[in-house]
Amino acid sequence: MTTSTAIAIIPSIDTLESEGLALAKMYKTEVSSEKRRFTQSIKMDQLSYRLGKLMATLSAEAEGGRISSARLKEVGIANIDKRRRSEALWFYQDYDNALAFIKASKKGFTSLTALQSAMKKADKSNDGPNTESDGDDDTSTSNVNAESIVANVLATAKKHNIDLQQVVEMLIDSATSTDTSVVESEVA
Repeated sequence: MTTSTAIAIIPSIDTLESEGLALAKMYKTEVSSEKRRFTQSIKMDQLSYRLGKLMATLSAEAEGGRISSARLKEVGIANIDKRRRSEALWFYQDYDNALAFIKASKKGFTSLTALQSAMKKADKSNDGPNTESDGDDDTSTSNVNAESIVANVLATAKKHNIDLQQVVEMLIDSATSTDTSVVESEVA
């Protein structure tokens, strides 16, 4: 008696173009999925923020700021890649600037690595000579809002190692002051 085996016929892709279209569709799905996962991960109650907060707490309790491997094992995060822990710590410490950068960016980020790289690149380009005009163009002020001003103040304070508490106190003093000449002289 002979036994027959069924042969599965796999449809072949006829052309390189159809293969390319299929791959492009798969890639688009994968990228949009990565963007959604990243957007979820950076929320305050999710992985990146919470991991960064834990790392900051552990760094503060450790002598010299270096967390021992034993302590990482005790809290259960030793198996998380050290680069991921480092990025999460950076993200937590620079949370407001990172969110402002994400909001201002036209690009959708898929990882903390990409976000950190883009922010460093933008910082380097801001350190160079200022090529923007200081004119009173309507186009230069059209995108200015309270959030962008706060983001600029935070970035400038961090860049020049200025105490944020002092900046906040000066802003409050300026806002509550009735003498506008004091505000103008402090800004100048």
